[in-house]
Amino acid sequence: MRAFALPIAVLAALSGLSSCNGDAGGAPAPSDPYVRLSATDRLVRASIALRGVRPSTVDLQAVQADPTKLEGLVHDYTLTPEFGLTIKDMWAEILQLRNDTFLQLPALDSPPLADEDPLGLAAYDLQEIYEGTTEEPLRLVEYIVTNDLPFTDLVTAQYALVDDVTANMYGVPYDFESAEKWQMSAWHDERPKAGILSSAQVFRRWESNGSNFHRARANMVARELICEDFDHRDILVPGGIDIADEAAVAYAVRTETACIGCHQALDPLAGYFWGYKQLIHRNFVGQSIDMGCEFDWSNGAVPEFGASYLYEYYCYPIQQYSAPDEFLWQQWGLPEPSYYGTPARDLKEVGELIADDPRFSECQVRQFYGYYGQVDPTEVDIGTALDLQASFEDSGFDARQLAIDSVLRDEFAILRSNDPVNFPVPAGGGLLTVRPEQYARIVEDLTGWRWMAVGDQADCNSGSNNTVQVYGNQCWGEVDLSDSDLYGFRAMSGGIDGVTVSRPTHTATPTKLLTMSALAADAAGYVVTNDFALPATSRRLLWAVESSTVDEASIRAQLAQLHLRILAEFVAADSPQVDLSYGVFAFAMSENPDPAAAWKLTLTAMLQDPRMTFF
Repeated sequence: MRAFALPIAVLAALSGLSSCNGDAGGAPAPSDPYVRLSATDRLVRASIALRGVRPSTVDLQAVQADPTKLEGLVHDYTLTPEFGLTIKDMWAEILQLRNDTFLQLPALDSPPLADEDPLGLAAYDLQEIYEGTTEEPLRLVEYIVTNDLPFTDLVTAQYALVDDVTANMYGVPYDFESAEKWQMSAWHDERPKAGILSSAQVFRRWESNGSNFHRARANMVARELICEDFDHRDILVPGGIDIADEAAVAYAVRTETACIGCHQALDPLAGYFWGYKQLIHRNFVGQSIDMGCEFDWSNGAVPEFGASYLYEYYCYPIQQYSAPDEFLWQQWGLPEPSYYGTPARDLKEVGELIADDPRFSECQVRQFYGYYGQVDPTEVDIGTALDLQASFEDSGFDARQLAIDSVLRDEFAILRSNDPVNFPVPAGGGLLTVRPEQYARIVEDLTGWRWMAVGDQADCNSGSNNTVQVYGNQCWGEVDLSDSDLYGFRAMSGGIDGVTVSRPTHTATPTKLLTMSALAADAAGYVVTNDFALPATSRRLLWAVESSTVDEASIRAQLAQLHLRILAEFVAADSPQVDLSYGVFAFAMSENPDPAAAWKLTLTAMLQDPRMTFF
């Protein structure tokens, strides 16, 4: 039963569950204008922020008994696989990489050369292609953080993490006989090696159209790595410039005073990205394979976009980078490449300059703290940023320690202000809203349920399908509805789609609550059915009752345990909080005297409690 269709009586009972946890924040000290989270609620906030799951009952009980254990548990949380997943979530959002609505490259093989085996993607479905490409830069970031490498490797690493999809797509060295899917490798082509500045997917996602001349790429690098967003500069652009004329634009950025204000720094930085193909789209790759991976020079034909954009370069393995193109800026009279006035030979040296730039370390603490505290990096208080920057640099750019320091800061534990006019809640304080990735991970951790579905059409890999004929397999297989926009509800739940929705929504919108209710109902049904099919010691939630249990004392005892496991709330079986939960269970039994069905309704309600939405 979907929660949004619950009877009025049940909704009335549920409203009591939204009352604040009595342990959520005690009365402020006489000199403290803020209400702060209790130690256990700080643990909840840190656990969800760092790894996207709620703390175990054992951890909650440990901190309840001894609040000094909080710091040690927070450190331990950064040693779990979920911490690495959250690092990937963070950088997928920062770089806007998870965009499954963007057409995937063709699931085709290139024609074989001589006696070689064909190279390509015909063996994969679109989900595998999407994950293989999107994960490539994210695995690099995760590897750096979870292996305690200096975070400057983000822009200086000589290595890359690739899977078989990326290896086939770009011809990267890869051991196809190994059982290890993601392997350490390095880009084999002419691109300078500089961490994510060498990433194939980063510069496939961040394109350069027409007369943009790689400025969008340069601005992305400036915005996300050193927090210098050229788009935020207050400049009045004069009229009379034909922005459709590439030559006119190139001239204006050198001569118009208003334009020079940005372009004197932006264009030299953009000059380092000319080696990358401007675009790599599905249609051109498919056309190139269809044309036999060889441009026909007969009858005086010339490639529309230049000699670096031939069919042979767009067949697998795609030649994404061309060293001779590094100097094409000269043809447009653009300024010589440099990093904010400092000469650099290529992106490798640019990466080294970024790593040495104090703006890089400050920007990264803003990125981390901003992500955990759900504020724009530019809104992080300067005092917070400088404190974290000093610790970050002293640690040797240890991003794991930066994450720990971020969630243990005093302002991160502020719930609200008693005097908001004179003492506003600082950035990172206040109620935080669960992200779609976090809610999905929380629900899976609690219930074992993952919101998977297949949305493929019956002819997704049929030869009669015209799209299949041109681009190969169009099947996605199973997708996680919490982590998809093509078939699922990620952006509708407050996330981003990486294209049209570029910033998350940190409020409880109607669509967010509707998708959460659907997931909660499915998960509740799943865990009840599965728990009652297992021995009590192997169950996830219902270990104190059986499917036939109806006596009130046993039901209340189980509910009290659920309040702790799901809501991090220490309550007795005869408490007012359990009274309300028992009211939901009793109502369900009055409608249908089946304890299993009553537990499904009760758990559906608890998984939608406001404390599951806010933390």
